[in-house]
Amino acid sequence: MIVYADLLFFENLLANCFILKLTSAISGCGLKVFRTVLAASLGALYAVFAVALPGIVMMTSLITKISISVIMVLIAFRIRNLSEFLKRWGMLLLSAFLLAGCTYALSNIFEGGIVSYGGLMYLSPQGVLKAFLFSSGLCIVLVMPIGRILSGKVLREGSVVPVHIRLGDRSVRFNALVDTGNSLIDPITGYPVMVVEAESIKSILPPEFYKSVVSNNMGAYIQTSQRADDNIWLKRVHLIPFKSIGRENGMLTGFRPDNIRVCQNGAFKEINDVIVGICSIKLSNNAKYSALLGPAMLSKI
Repeated sequence: MIVYADLLFFENLLANCFILKLTSAISGCGLKVFRTVLAASLGALYAVFAVALPGIVMMTSLITKISISVIMVLIAFRIRNLSEFLKRWGMLLLSAFLLAGCTYALSNIFEGGIVSYGGLMYLSPQGVLKAFLFSSGLCIVLVMPIGRILSGKVLREGSVVPVHIRLGDRSVRFNALVDTGNSLIDPITGYPVMVVEAESIKSILPPEFYKSVVSNNMGAYIQTSQRADDNIWLKRVHLIPFKSIGRENGMLTGFRPDNIRVCQNGAFKEINDVIVGICSIKLSNNAKYSALLGPAMLSKI
């Protein structure tokens, strides 16, 4: 069997980069490009030497393979303690097993085959590209929800998170409650609606518009708005029908902001295509939060 060192190195480099990216997605930590390529190159060089020097038993031993994976984790990620290292290393092994297992299974479907040489497993050229690409896509689909759960990025019912809204050159920040009972959707655009207390966003709204919302007199405001500024603002306005206990045909006034960001794990994540519904009553008795985030909005994070 003829194995080309440059091709073997390049294939392993790409595979290792993808495995490290999967590890990053599952564990919820970022990766630097330079550190990723450096760690992947180490693993690729090991594969080349393991094939080129099959007579050296130590090259294909379990201890050597474990050592290489440990060094790759230390190079790719900034490790601060043992617990963090074990988490990253475990995720690396999980990603490698997941990708290898999927590729092994799909290679037979796409007219490929498995070749064992030098104590390592290789894919025959036939069907290898299709198998790897399909395996990569499958791994991404599987890893996304796993990563969100394991990295603590899933916002649970009852969580209170900071939210930042920008409208023109004005912005406001407040706390929002994760409420799966908020299923409001704007019927025109199909965008999810975040319900916010009027007082919390008063500073970014036009004064006359704010008064009309609080007094529940939007009809009169729309009819009497003649200024250019008002006309431009009215293009942002949405009327969202809703039902609640004791109210069958309610109408909530909302607007489309320029930017909404929700805080997760100390970092703000931008969410697009969301309508802010303005509520004239208090949502919390203890002022712990002043807005409600629904599941449709959370799915965009």
